[in-house]
Amino acid sequence: MTHHRISILGCGWLGFPLAQQLVANNHFVRGSTTTKEKIPLLEESGIEPYFLTLDPRLSGDDITSFFDVDTVVLNIPPPRVDNRVAVLQQQANELISYLNASPVKRVIMVSSTGVYGFKNQDADENDAHPAETENGKGLVAMERMLMQGLNAIVAIVRMAGLIGPDRHPGRFMAGKEVEGNGEEPVNLIHQDDAIGVVGALIRQPEISGVFNACAREHPTRREVYVNAAESLGYEPPVFRDSSPRPWKRIISKKIRETTGYSFAYDDPASPDLFR
Repeated sequence: MTHHRISILGCGWLGFPLAQQLVANNHFVRGSTTTKEKIPLLEESGIEPYFLTLDPRLSGDDITSFFDVDTVVLNIPPPRVDNRVAVLQQQANELISYLNASPVKRVIMVSSTGVYGFKNQDADENDAHPAETENGKGLVAMERMLMQGLNAIVAIVRMAGLIGPDRHPGRFMAGKEVEGNGEEPVNLIHQDDAIGVVGALIRQPEISGVFNACAREHPTRREVYVNAAESLGYEPPVFRDSSPRPWKRIISKKIRETTGYSFAYDDPASPDLFR
């Protein structure tokens, strides 16, 4: 197996365990955090730590050194500001400037299936329906700018709703009154599979393009959240009316066929997911 030099911009809920797995597979890994208290934790895991913020300018530790690698994973949450689209575009320009001045050959951006609107139909990577939220619109803009502006090979991974450690679906709606009838399909991905998908792309550096990452099965919202709450001994949510809500069903056939990755958790309603 080829050993890569990888920097992960954003070692949070997804980026940190991703970095740990890459270190375990004998890759050299640098990881950034916006929390100085997390620096020792990164060091203890064999990750070379950097204190960096992207707000929207990149600042902090030796930025040039951080990008002195062959692969960069961009795993940064959308900013919580009013003008999110403009800020995400500024962040994209900042990243393009640094990345194009570096030896980086491959960039993987963790995006979101929030780029797709709720059109009561399947959504794949060729879907032309526009995003309906500021986050979605901003991510679409950032994706496009990185794909067009970077010299490196770029892969975009649009993650479905992330679940796993500390994000148990049973806690999301337990005991709450919820709008709608709960019959719309859910789009979820377990942390293990999110890490697995990114890892598969790192192992195949020639792959570029946009990819959805989502469990193959799409049980109803009622089925997932009621079962998940009951698995923890919580009161299940109550769906208070019979009206349907707009929905989308994310299709992730492309990532499977392109990378050969096999999902560990393809059914969000499976009891295995709640252990």
